Amino acid sequence: MRVAIVHYHLKPGGVTRVVENAFASMEGRGVQMAAFSGEPYTGDALIQTAVVPGLSYTQANEKPDPGALWFSLKKAAREALGGEPDVWHIHNHCLGKNMAMPQVVERLAAETPVLLQIHDFAEDGRPGNYAAISSQTPNMDKLYPQASQVHYGLLNSRDLSFLTQSNFATQSLHLLPNPIAVPELPPERATLSGFEGRRLLLYPTRAIRRKNLGELILWSAMAEEDQLFATTLTPANPAARPIYDRWLEFAGSLGLPVRFALGEHVSLSFPELMSAADAIISTSVAEGFGLAFLEPYLFHKPLVGRNLPDITSDFTNADVDLSSLYDRMMVPLDWVGEALIRETLDAALRDYYTAYNCVLPLAAVDEAFDAMTAGGKVEFGRLSEALQEKVILHVNANSASQSEIAPASLGLDSAGGCIASNRELIAQNFSLDRYGENLKTIYEKVAQSAVEPLKYASHQTVLDQFLDPQRFNLLRT
Repeated sequence: MRVAIVHYHLKPGGVTRVVENAFASMEGRGVQMAAFSGEPYTGDALIQTAVVPGLSYTQANEKPDPGALWFSLKKAAREALGGEPDVWHIHNHCLGKNMAMPQVVERLAAETPVLLQIHDFAEDGRPGNYAAISSQTPNMDKLYPQASQVHYGLLNSRDLSFLTQSNFATQSLHLLPNPIAVPELPPERATLSGFEGRRLLLYPTRAIRRKNLGELILWSAMAEEDQLFATTLTPANPAARPIYDRWLEFAGSLGLPVRFALGEHVSLSFPELMSAADAIISTSVAEGFGLAFLEPYLFHKPLVGRNLPDITSDFTNADVDLSSLYDRMMVPLDWVGEALIRETLDAALRDYYTAYNCVLPLAAVDEAFDAMTAGGKVEFGRLSEALQEKVILHVNANSASQSEIAPASLGLDSAGGCIASNRELIAQNFSLDRYGENLKTIYEKVAQSAVEPLKYASHQTVLDQFLDPQRFNLLRT
């Protein structure tokens, strides 16, 4: 079986790791693979790659030629694989990173079986991507071709459910969670100078907005005397720096026990930094696959913080115990003010729907407000940074008020009981070998699909799944 993998680049990062894992997992399974990208591969994995001009990210003012890219891709695939691919495995075709890609996919899918693996949706809190792709795509429905030979790979059950509800054929949808590599552990626990006598709660993240730094800072304002919180990396995107820098200044002004970009200020590798931590914390409000919920246990560390049931249901269905996490963090509504929250929601929802070229439903503000409030409390993780600051200032000025927050404690002392069992379950269910079995089965189904004329799903129906006001989060605008 010949498989052509396509992505815009093969720089170090999430999708590149998925591509590397695909090659590794297919070893000895009778699959010949080659990966095509717009830039040279600089990693050290044993993968066959080729650069295809025009496949890189495009700029807003560029108008690439889909026909030329389609021709170049097919030519490169024939040369690398010794013949036409049986399957085209294409990553993030509709994210708005390369304006030619939707039309290239349409041409490929009209003649050959394709597996379209979606890691991120432009419809999911990325209005800039959506605006870019809609400006150069005459018919947005063509983002989602439908036919027996067109298959979709999804990272989690939420995304699979959204496409099912958007009337995609169920036989064309495949759950394809990422594999997890069991890391080599340092021979002994690393130590951090200046952290003696403190319990380190490490948030291993590049601190972008959806990582919800305000909640980490709130926990630091409620910290026990020996607790110290830290993130690992600064945002790579300059556009994310203003919000990040604001949190640095805010936390510093209150003298809170939280350190930022610890991984950039110590001479420890990532495994060593993980080993130095007493626990791992996550406060993220949005994830794709959800590696952050599994990796701590592979490093023999307890995990505390916020759960994302939409993402973690695939893990708990495999009996991974995430009971140490909370689903919501509720704070008294009057600390923020109902009128201010409604005013903020109204402005943000209008901007958000406008960015997606949609009309705001009449009851949207009420629906969003009702979804984030209950019993005189509001969900902290759905508030904007400015509103989160009000809550943190209240708690910092009045420590007794901590008891009014639910949960009022991270439950660190009881979070370690499931480490060994979780580690074993994760190694069994999300191993590279298990991933290979799943991927090979999917490739076989795709390759055996009869080629028929293309139809298209409604892009508006897909968009509606994500734009639901009851899901709205001010940190994702």
